[in-house]
Amino acid sequence: MTGDGDNQGVGEAPMPPLDNPELALVLAGVPDSLAQTGGDLYAVVINVAVNAWMAGHIHGEDGCAGCDSSRGDVGHDWQARMRTITEMQPNITKWFDRDVWTAAVNDTGYTVTRR
Repeated sequence: MTGDGDNQGVGEAPMPPLDNPELALVLAGVPDSLAQTGGDLYAVVINVAVNAWMAGHIHGEDGCAGCDSSRGDVGHDWQARMRTITEMQPNITKWFDRDVWTAAVNDTGYTVTRR
């Protein structure tokens, strides 16, 4: 994505489509991760990075001819994965709302401030 505000590359691996349920799931995990780690920001960033890396790899396999059959009999159906996430958490895209996300972080007892 370029800095001029356009959506170049969005929706093409490795960039997820706008409102991607899996990206929302990664964002939703941040407040829980903060609470579970006692506010260890390093651990939270590692968790986000690993989950985003794996999600990007899974998304990228759909456009990778060399990845066909790489998951064995289960195959890889990225659209089915997105549907499953959305069915399990129908309001998952609420995590793209900065106010919702910030409130969830604050509910853990943590906040991000600049000193």
